[in-house]
Amino acid sequence: MCNNGTPTQPTLPKVNKMVSHGMPDDGPTQLPAIERQRNALRRLDDGHAALLDALAGLGEAEAFLGSRWSVWEVMQHLLTENFVEALEQIASGEREMLPPFDARTDRIAQDVARLEANYRRFRTLIAGLSESQLNLPATPYNPENNYPALSLLDLIERTSGHEGNHARQVEETRKFVTAFRSAERAITVAGLGTGDRESVPTRTRELLSNADYVIGTPTALDVARPWIRSVELPLRADNREELVNRLARDIRAGLWSMVVTLGDPSESSPGLLDQLSQAVGPASVTPASGFYRLALESVGISPLQAVCTSVEQIHSLVNAPTMAGRAAVVLGADHAGPWSNAASSLLHSGVASSEPAKLVTDMSNRASVAETSLLDLAQGDLGKTEASIDSALVLN
Repeated sequence: MCNNGTPTQPTLPKVNKMVSHGMPDDGPTQLPAIERQRNALRRLDDGHAALLDALAGLGEAEAFLGSRWSVWEVMQHLLTENFVEALEQIASGEREMLPPFDARTDRIAQDVARLEANYRRFRTLIAGLSESQLNLPATPYNPENNYPALSLLDLIERTSGHEGNHARQVEETRKFVTAFRSAERAITVAGLGTGDRESVPTRTRELLSNADYVIGTPTALDVARPWIRSVELPLRADNREELVNRLARDIRAGLWSMVVTLGDPSESSPGLLDQLSQAVGPASVTPASGFYRLALESVGISPLQAVCTSVEQIHSLVNAPTMAGRAAVVLGADHAGPWSNAASSLLHSGVASSEPAKLVTDMSNRASVAETSLLDLAQGDLGKTEASIDSALVLN
């Protein structure tokens, strides 16, 4: 690691994305209809009790924080017939004005009350059905998905556990919100390792599957894609400031946004971390295997014999007290320009032009090493090599 001290991300619980509404596993269709009816009522009661327990003490932050909408949910949001009808009534004089806006806390209480009323209505319906009514046809056979025709009792059995299943989903979601509260105002920056998907940490994979959107270079997004379940926003040199500003806005609005980078963020992306820190405060960093170790292995140097910095902080090498008798490893970074720029900066700072150097490139695949000097790197063709995040300059 080039540096430590950046807060790391807490382990997050996994959120169940899909909820099963199917039949219980005990094969109830072998039982008499009245017994099946009793079992359905029991499942309904147990599920409703579990749902109320899961919703107990639910506050505004948990209820409305960090949700992701599907396209269908957006469509439902845009179906505003009641709103248009209310405006028509105001225009015609049928009503004076819209009702006062409810606070979110009041809305939660109203919705819980509606759940309770609907549960009691459903339970009364089930309990009052006769055996002949239980056997009435409820849904036809669907040839498109081979879904069977169901009787009223079949359908009741399939839906009696609905609330119980969603109660577990509510519990897991609340655990996730507790672990990842936007009130902390922390943007997550997660390392992906050294380029192969096997090196992506488990914690990063879990975070990716829950993020509202993920920002990263095209290469980083390609590595992270198997675990991304939301929107990808490519990070480029010309939109970095724009995306940082968006992150700052969205984290305050309660969205869970992530930035992913190859390597370890603290080693290879200190400039981005500084920029995020200025926008919203210190980022929450999920570490990963970085390129510093690979660079040292490529040139045969022990970590005890070297110091590390990033091309974004190359000024920190000059006159550093830890430099005496040690090699310096300058790690590349996204959008850092050619290595000739870094070499020129070192020369202008007073480092000897004859200083021997090794340029390590393509560490995310098969690293190659080229021996050079600072002057040759500043003026020669080798200096045109991009100071990419999987490259490093080693000064002996």
